[in-house]
Amino acid sequence: MNSSSDSIGLVGARGYAGQVLHALLMHHPCMKPVTNIHREPTSDAIDSFRECRAVALAIPDGPALAWTEALNSAGIKVLDLSGAHRLRDEIHYGIPELWGAPSADAAVVANPGCYPTATLLGLAPLLRAKAIDATPVAVVGASGTSGAGKTPRDDLHFSALFGNTFPYKVGSHKHIPEIARHLGTPVTFVTQLLPIVRGILVTAFVKPTRSPQDVLHTLQSFYADQPYVTVLPEPGPGLGVAHVVGSHQAVIAVGPADDGGLVPVFATIDNLMRGAASQALTNLNLWLGLPQHAGLPQPLAHVGNDVPPMTRALP
Repeated sequence: MNSSSDSIGLVGARGYAGQVLHALLMHHPCMKPVTNIHREPTSDAIDSFRECRAVALAIPDGPALAWTEALNSAGIKVLDLSGAHRLRDEIHYGIPELWGAPSADAAVVANPGCYPTATLLGLAPLLRAKAIDATPVAVVGASGTSGAGKTPRDDLHFSALFGNTFPYKVGSHKHIPEIARHLGTPVTFVTQLLPIVRGILVTAFVKPTRSPQDVLHTLQSFYADQPYVTVLPEPGPGLGVAHVVGSHQAVIAVGPADDGGLVPVFATIDNLMRGAASQALTNLNLWLGLPQHAGLPQPLAHVGNDVPPMTRALP
């Protein structure tokens, strides 16, 4: 591994995902973060990134488009954590286990959303193997409050959320087009907010073309060489978000068929790590010719239904 450090620009280091990405870059063996407090891509702001090999944007879609245009015009690569580029055919969509490394000469890489990451990790291998029907897929996602960002909202107040959970953005969630596009099948997607800060659990209901055990084996085979994806032998407490918070790990499981013939497929991730910052880091590593997992926490040695969640096991 290269012992020198590449400068990586970061716009939006004060947001939740930006904070986590900044922390990862601070500990990276071959990268160092360069931050900028400018909200707009002024000439001074762009000049501050001239020596950077790439700039990561952890800001909303509109500002991300303006920054991308200005940075690309200056010959600077952009890794965009917003949703501004995720539906464009010509832009690499960065889930390395599913779509590999970005081209070295790419100008922009789109970092996927948190819900799409969890959903696609669970379902894309099954659709590719034709282990499930490409019919409309129903997905229920539950997330911690950090997925809503830092902007204050009445329903995010402690008094509104503590001891409570409820659906939100039903039928209008911004991740619906992203999931449907990259799955290649229509999606019914419903989300609910949990009284926790971090973590996502998605449950997809699919129609299998084979036995549930074959569906499970398809996922186990696909991820056999991927240390940051754990496929449990059956669903259970190991899918709890407390197992994955603070890690790059994704945990997946397949349930038995119900009386209607549908099979649930589960996936759990940390929305600020695998769903944002640590996935961004793997994309940067691959894009810049570094080992894919450089700078990441070690993969979890064991995740299972017999293991207590990490947050409860800590002294």
